[in-house]
Amino acid sequence: METVLLLGVWLFAVTHLDALVVISAFCADNDYRTWEVLVGHYVGFSVGLAGAVLGALIAGEILADWTFLLGVVPLSIGLWGLISRPPETVVEESSVVPTTIGRIGVVAVAGIGLSGENIAVYIPFFADLSPETLAIVIGVYLVGAGVVFLVALALVYRVATEGISDRLDRWLVPTVLVVVGGYVILSGLVV
Repeated sequence: METVLLLGVWLFAVTHLDALVVISAFCADNDYRTWEVLVGHYVGFSVGLAGAVLGALIAGEILADWTFLLGVVPLSIGLWGLISRPPETVVEESSVVPTTIGRIGVVAVAGIGLSGENIAVYIPFFADLSPETLAIVIGVYLVGAGVVFLVALALVYRVATEGISDRLDRWLVPTVLVVVGGYVILSGLVV
């Protein structure tokens, strides 16, 4: 059980580096209240987590021996990110979202968009877990989402004047996706 939880925490950490950057950006934006970012983050995260659980249930029943092939998704996303990233990222001026519901929706949709590679990594991991272990992992992930939010908030307060390094988004996230996707595929081939 401890090994499964350690693996689960590691997978959560490496798949949420991009969420940390995005949540930090929302926290730094004066148009968004902190609680709006928190609610939107949890809504988006919960939708992605529910998708991964549903996908794992389906994959566990139908494709039990082939779920490791889902590792191709984060591997491909990571390789594409390493190959196709432009040398500089330009941040465009965006219009203000006028309502609280709209701002929460924007954060939630961003979170759902970030869930693609997470779902691809979580499905093969979740598919092999017992219902009790899956429930514990889901609880740990819900706490982890709060930790991601708090770390993002702390980063904003600490480095708001210095800015967030573009290297984190350009190199680290795609490299982590390649490693995670490769791990999922190799672990399935070894078993």
